[in-house]
Amino acid sequence: MWPATSDLLPLLARWREGLAAGWLPPAGPAEGLRVLAVLLVGVAVKLMDDVLDREEDAWTGRPNAAARLGPAATAYALAALAAAAALSLRDALLLFWASYAWGMAHGSGTRLPLGLRAWQETALTVALSVAAAGLPDTLAALALVGSVQLVDDWIDLRREQARTSGDDPLGPVPGAGPARNWAARLGPQEALLTGLGLALVAAAWDPLRAVAAWAAAAGAGLAGRGPLVPGRRGRTHPARDPQAGNGAVASGAPPQRGGSPAGPPAGGEGVP
Repeated sequence: MWPATSDLLPLLARWREGLAAGWLPPAGPAEGLRVLAVLLVGVAVKLMDDVLDREEDAWTGRPNAAARLGPAATAYALAALAAAAALSLRDALLLFWASYAWGMAHGSGTRLPLGLRAWQETALTVALSVAAAGLPDTLAALALVGSVQLVDDWIDLRREQARTSGDDPLGPVPGAGPARNWAARLGPQEALLTGLGLALVAAAWDPLRAVAAWAAAAGAGLAGRGPLVPGRRGRTHPARDPQAGNGAVASGAPPQRGGSPAGPPAGGEGVP
C-alpha cells in the first residue's frame, strides 16, 4: 500500500525545511562573536595553505608563516578553527568547507590519499555543508570564498606578469601563469568580473560575514605578499619553462625560452 498523499506532505515539508536551513540552529551568536569567528577561520585557512605551499614559497622567496612556525603551524590552524567553531559553528563550518571545496576544484580528477578523486571530495564537502547549514547559506559561502579566491588570483597573476615582463624583453606569454591560478585559467578580466559578481551575491545574503571575510583576506594578502628574497624569482610561466611543470618555480637565473637550466621540484598544492 502506498502512503496517502496527506502522509507525504509533512515529510516533504520537513525535507524542504532541512534543505533550506540544515540541522544547525538558525539563531547565531552576537555580531562581534561572528566577526571574530570569521577572522579565526581566515587564520586557520591561511596557516593550512602555508603548510601545503611551504616548499613553493621557499623557492619563490615569499613570506610563509608555516616556515616560521614549523610543525606547530598545523596545531595553531586547528586551534584557530576550533575557537571559531566555539564562537559561531555555522560560520566556521560554512567558510572552512567552502575553502576546502574551492581548493579541490583545480585538480578535480586527482586521486587523493583517502582514495577519492578531488571532485568527489568536493561534492562530499558541499553535501555536508548543505546538510549542516542549508542550501542557501552553502551557496552564499561558496560565492564568498570564490570571490576572495578569484580576486586574489587576479592580483597574484598581475604581480607575476609585472615581474616577468621586467625580466623578459619579449613580455609575458598570453594565457600563461601558475596552474593553480583561476585568473590564468579563466582569463584576468573574466576572473576579476566573476569575483566581483560573487562578492555582491555573498554581501547581499550576509553582509556581516562578507565584510569580515574580506577583511581577513586583506590581512592575509598583505602578510603573504612581502618582497621576494634577493636572488629569487617568481613562478615561471609554463609556456616558457616546460621543465618547471605545474606549480614549479624558477631558479635565480632568468627564464630562458625553450627550458630552464636548473628548475627545482614542484611545490605543494594548497587549499584556497
